[in-house]
Amino acid sequence: MVMFEPFNSNGRKRSAVYHATRLAMLHDRLARKLEQVDHAAYQVEQAATALIEATCQPAVDRPIMPRAASLHMDAGQTLGL
Repeated sequence: MVMFEPFNSNGRKRSAVYHATRLAMLHDRLARKLEQVDHAAYQVEQAATALIEATCQPAVDRPIMPRAASLHMDAGQTLGL
């Protein structure tokens, strides 16, 4: 953190230095946030690619659940989804 002298006759000069320093700090903070967004976007792209690959697999010719093990639900029951 930058420390400044107490207000004196060079107040305008001090103000310009303060604003330049503040702008540089905000610029650095924005750059870090943009890097975080880029990283998160990359992770989303990877997850989307994995999902597409998983859903585009050829279908298997056998049923997922044998007919003998069919689902039976009583009235008022839900799947809990």
